[in-house]
Amino acid sequence: MNEKTPKTKPERGSTPQPDHIMLSFCGDAKTTMAVTWRTSTDVETGYMLFTPAAGGEEVRVDAINRRFESDIDESFMHWAIAENLTPGTGYTYTVGDDTHRSARFSFETEPENLEHFKFVLVTDQQKGNPWERPDYAVFNKLLKEVFEKHPDCKFIFTAGDNCDDGMNEIQWNAMFEGLQGIAESKPYMMCTGNHDNRGFMDYFGQTGKFYARKAFFFDEQFAYSYPRNGPEGLETENYSFDYGHAHFTVVGINEQPVLADWVYEDLQKNDKTWKLGAYHFPIYPVMPEGDDDDSYPYLRKGFEEGRLDVLFAGHEHSFARTYPMKNDEMFDRPSEGTVHYIAGNAGRNIYTTNCRKIWHPYYYPQEEPLYLYAIVDVFPSLLIITAYLEDGRIVDQFTIDKSKDLIYPYELAPIFKETKMSFKGQIPELAARGVYCRKHNDLWYCPFGALVAFIGGTVEKRPGELFVSVYKKYASFIENSRIAHTHAGDFEMSGEVWRERDQLYVPVADAAEIFGMDWQFAERNNLINFDYPSEERTYTPHPQLAAE
Repeated sequence: MNEKTPKTKPERGSTPQPDHIMLSFCGDAKTTMAVTWRTSTDVETGYMLFTPAAGGEEVRVDAINRRFESDIDESFMHWAIAENLTPGTGYTYTVGDDTHRSARFSFETEPENLEHFKFVLVTDQQKGNPWERPDYAVFNKLLKEVFEKHPDCKFIFTAGDNCDDGMNEIQWNAMFEGLQGIAESKPYMMCTGNHDNRGFMDYFGQTGKFYARKAFFFDEQFAYSYPRNGPEGLETENYSFDYGHAHFTVVGINEQPVLADWVYEDLQKNDKTWKLGAYHFPIYPVMPEGDDDDSYPYLRKGFEEGRLDVLFAGHEHSFARTYPMKNDEMFDRPSEGTVHYIAGNAGRNIYTTNCRKIWHPYYYPQEEPLYLYAIVDVFPSLLIITAYLEDGRIVDQFTIDKSKDLIYPYELAPIFKETKMSFKGQIPELAARGVYCRKHNDLWYCPFGALVAFIGGTVEKRPGELFVSVYKKYASFIENSRIAHTHAGDFEMSGEVWRERDQLYVPVADAAEIFGMDWQFAERNNLINFDYPSEERTYTPHPQLAAE
C-alpha cells in the first residue's frame, strides 16, 4: 500500500463480507454468466454456488482472485464464471468463502432462438457530491423504477461515465451502492467514459486532476467481468458480446488509433443482424463548441465500413440522434450509414450548453432536473428505441426497419440547392443569408467573413480588404490578391480573393489552413462544414473600463 493509504478502513471500504456483487456476460450468454465481487484482504479466495431455480444439483465454481490496491484501500477482487449452463434457464446463486457468504440472488441465461428482447440504455449517471460520500440514490431509483415498468429487460448497457472519478475508489464504492438490488440479478455491461479514468491526486481538495492513459481502476476491478476479446493490452475497456440477433461492440476512450482495426475486424467478422456499439464521446456532438478530433479520424473505418447500425454515446448530458451518417454525409436509409444516438444523462446531471446541429433530425435539451433512460427493443428485422424522462414522458421513439430499409418516423436528410457552409454543424443562415460557397477555377470559395462573424470572431470590412481574427489567429485578405497577411507572416493562397454580392470570397482550403481548421464537403447534402480541433469558446470578452 502507498503512503497515502490510511491504516484504518475508509467508509464503504472492503470487509470480509462479499460486496460489489455484479453480474455480467463474459462469453456465450446462453451458457455462461460471470459474477464479480469484492472482499477485504482477510479473504483471499472465494467461490460461487449456483443451482437451477427449478431445482437440481448445486454446482461450485472457484473464483479467479486478484489483489486490488486503490488510492484509499486494499482488497481482493473475485470473479466466478459459471459455464455449461442451460439456455433460457433461471438460476440462483451465492458467492463468498466458507465463512463469509452473500445472500442468494438469481439470474437467467439467454434462451435459444431468441426472437425478441429488450435492454436498458443509460449514460452519464456519475455523481460527484458530496465528495466525501457521493450519493447514487438517483441512479438506484432509476434502475428500480425501470425494472418495475420494464421487467422483461435482459440487461443494462451503459455509454460511459459510470462514476465521477474512476481513479479514486470512493467513487466506485458509491456507484456500487447505487447498483445494490439490481446488478446482482441483471447483467451490467459498461462502456468507459472520460470520468471513468479521471482522478485527483488530492481527491478531497480536488487538486492534481489527471486523466490516466488507461482506466486502471476499471481494468483491475472488472478484469474478468467482460469478454477478454479486445485488442491486446486494451482488454476490459474494449470488448464485444452477442445477445439474440444483436452484436455489441464496446469501445473505450483511450488509444483510439490502436482501436481502429480492432473495431473494424470485430464488426466485419460478426454475422448478427444488428450491430450496436457504445463509445462515450459523440462523433456528431451537440455542444456548440464540440469536437471529435480525437475520435472520428481513427474510428471512422470501424464504425462506418464495419457497418455499425447504431452507435450509443453520452458525454454531453443532452439527447440527440443523427440521420444515418457516412463519410460526414447525411442519408435517409439505415443501410446507408450509422445512426449516432446521444443518450442524455441518467443522473439528473444538467448542462446548459448544448444545441441542435444540422445532422440531428431530433434533439432534446435535457435541462429539467430529471433523469433519462432508453429502452431498446430488438426484433429480427426491427429495432425500436424509446427514450423516457423520469416522469414518464417520452422524449423520442424511432424505429429502424431492416426489411424495408426505412427509419420511422420518416426523416429526410437535407439536400441543399446552393452549397451552404456550416461550422461544427451549425449553419450561419442569418449571418450568411443569400451568400453561398462557390466553385471558382476548380477551387472552393466561401464568404469567410460571414462564417467568422457567426462563430464569434472579429471581422473588419475595409475597402478591398477583409480582416478576420478568431482562435488567437488573424488574417487580412485583399481583393484580387492571393497573398494573405497573417499572424504567421504572408501566406500565398491557391487563388485570388474575389467579390460577389458585396462579400469577399476566400479559398476554403487556404482559409482553413491559416486558421488551423478542418473542412469537409458533404457532396450528397451540398454542404461544406468547417471544424476546429478544440472546444475553446470563440466569443470575445468586453473590455473593462480603465481604472481611475
